[in-house]
Amino acid sequence: MFNRVATPEPRVAEPAKTLTPHASSIPSMAPKTPAPPLFGSPIQQTANHSHTHAIDAPTSVLGQDITISGQQLVIKTKSSLLIAGHIQGDVHGEAVTVGETGSVAGTITARTITVQGEVSGALKGSSVNLNATSRVDGDIVKQTLSIDEGAQFDGSVRRAKDISEVTPDLG
Repeated sequence: MFNRVATPEPRVAEPAKTLTPHASSIPSMAPKTPAPPLFGSPIQQTANHSHTHAIDAPTSVLGQDITISGQQLVIKTKSSLLIAGHIQGDVHGEAVTVGETGSVAGTITARTITVQGEVSGALKGSSVNLNATSRVDGDIVKQTLSIDEGAQFDGSVRRAKDISEVTPDLG
């Protein structure tokens, strides 16, 4: 009744059609670099070794209901930190964000610092960003600085003399 062929006919793949006629838009067939692991190494050296940065590191969150205080308190993180609660002490990290409900009374040292809430103390970072809702009372030592319209800042600003001034102690 039915006669089935044991081996299927081989299919020939057709070349992909491009939408634009420009040769520069055709992707290169060079091997891709492997994707980093899900939580990856928290620090990756760049090609020029002038700085390091977090890659796919998880963000730690200190919620609105958390208050941390103590004498000579230092919080350290090798990844990103979002502060929505209140900290009385120093903070060191790769990337530190003080959320709109967050406050820090102490020095923040990080490669990237973003302030949306309140900081009473020094900010030391390669990149410092004060958002419109931020209130900062303290000095800033930075390599780059951006201040949004509406941000409140009382203190002085100076460029870091060298990278060690704005490098967090993550040990």
